[in-house]
Amino acid sequence: MIVNSIYGSRMAMVIVDPQRKFTLSVPDWEARRSRAVEAINGFSRAFRKYKLPVIFIHFDGESHVAYPGDDGDEWLPGIECEDSDIIIHKRHMNCFKETDLEKVLKENGVNCVLYTGMLTEYCVMSTYFAASERNLVSYMGKDATIPYNEKGNEAAELICSTVTPEVLERFLSGEQPPMKEVH
Repeated sequence: MIVNSIYGSRMAMVIVDPQRKFTLSVPDWEARRSRAVEAINGFSRAFRKYKLPVIFIHFDGESHVAYPGDDGDEWLPGIECEDSDIIIHKRHMNCFKETDLEKVLKENGVNCVLYTGMLTEYCVMSTYFAASERNLVSYMGKDATIPYNEKGNEAAELICSTVTPEVLERFLSGEQPPMKEVH
């Protein structure tokens, strides 16, 4: 669901597995990739503008898709990665499992997270839901994930709190209206 406000006081952005080795052999791959990369870059620029953590998750291991190149561990074409960004390595679907992600978020005073990256229905969503066990509020970046199934982003948007760039900017700039308590 598209949300109109963000619950939390300090947010980080996590970009899950934006690596070439997860390139899909589907006719609309270039459209999926370019749309998501553009959205990811837009969100990450907003986080950097407010000096908030941008965290890249790098999957170490073999891909489940047959990527033909020897550059599979490199970021997707067009992804903007800055020296100030944090890179965390993982070996499991859930980005919290056996990584320093939770520690890095806590050290940075983060209590809510915006997730982007790929693949929506797998690594992104498993991490989205695992965050609640760590007292972190999760949000998905609108159009900033790449689905395995062509309808994957639509499905995720139905069940996950999804944030547009406009809502994020209001939150980061401190212009978000006060949230009403739910009883």
